[in-house]
Amino acid sequence: MIGFDDYVNNGDCAVVADELDSYLDEKVIPRMEDFNILSWWKTNANRYPTLARIARDILAIPITTVASESVFNTSGRVIGQGLNEDPRFKVLKKEWFEGKDCLDIGCNSGIITIQIAQKFNCRSILGIDIDSNRVADAYWHLRKIVRTEHNEKRRANASRVEVIEKGDGLEKNVTAAQEEKKAISRNCSPAERNLFDIVSFKQENFVHGRDSPEKYYDAILCLSVTKWIHLNWGDDGLITLFMRIWKLLRPGGIFVLEPQPWVSYEKNRRVSEVLFFLQSHNPSYSTITGMMTTATNFQNIKLYPKEFQEILLDKVSILFCSIGSAIGFRTVEDIGSGGLSSSKTGFNRPIFLFRK
Repeated sequence: MIGFDDYVNNGDCAVVADELDSYLDEKVIPRMEDFNILSWWKTNANRYPTLARIARDILAIPITTVASESVFNTSGRVIGQGLNEDPRFKVLKKEWFEGKDCLDIGCNSGIITIQIAQKFNCRSILGIDIDSNRVADAYWHLRKIVRTEHNEKRRANASRVEVIEKGDGLEKNVTAAQEEKKAISRNCSPAERNLFDIVSFKQENFVHGRDSPEKYYDAILCLSVTKWIHLNWGDDGLITLFMRIWKLLRPGGIFVLEPQPWVSYEKNRRVSEVLFFLQSHNPSYSTITGMMTTATNFQNIKLYPKEFQEILLDKVSILFCSIGSAIGFRTVEDIGSGGLSSSKTGFNRPIFLFRK
């Protein structure tokens, strides 16, 4: 921090302001196949020393074009977390999912989706994510868990049969061992029999997806997803999300919603703007358009997270005049506030349970 201290004591903010103004006044460089953004900043470092340092720090980081929610959302990808149970399970109840058809929107790497199938014995659960890489991760986790369960079950069965067969050697003990094997197979829970038959994943943009006329769900989860849909597709995308969820739920079904607070919108908007500012001289960078859209949507948002309950309960019917329909969940319950107050950062937001 010595350089920062020297700047505070001796630097002139006006110099930096003039440097930024000069940079912004430059004409955009024409498109060229072999343009090298790092070389450009190196050549112009004398003209823009402060901006060049910022560009060096940012542009040296490998950039990918994965979905924005996967870039900034570390759920399921925390080092050392493994497959430990998600803290949000503290507020979920088995009767909401047991024997039910479930949908997990924005499933990320599929850990919560799989754990719901294991812990609550749902009839089926589908995890959807816009990022194909996260869907691939989810299937990897599913295969790993199925293999682990199969090996543990096989060892447990072998141990139980061995105990019986180590009796007095009479034929009735051998017969009992055979019956025990059959009983173990009959008494397996659905999750233990074949998790592959219960859990599935699909890459899909849920906002732009099409409803299957024959597929409906008893429970739909949308955990830490609304912000990304809101920033990428604006208020219209958010309303489309809620309308699709309403249509896909059976009567009496539940909708579990964990919305991100407005302050997190502002944080991620600033990250996008910084990246766009530093990459604006490189026309080949394919996510510039997405960043511009995110910034524009942020400026145009009229529906804030604190209003989501009223929207879903159809208390702001004027919002739906343009779409000719309404969302009318019967009740809402805050199941997260307080229950997750001791959880790690990022999992202590309110969680709401809506009933259709």
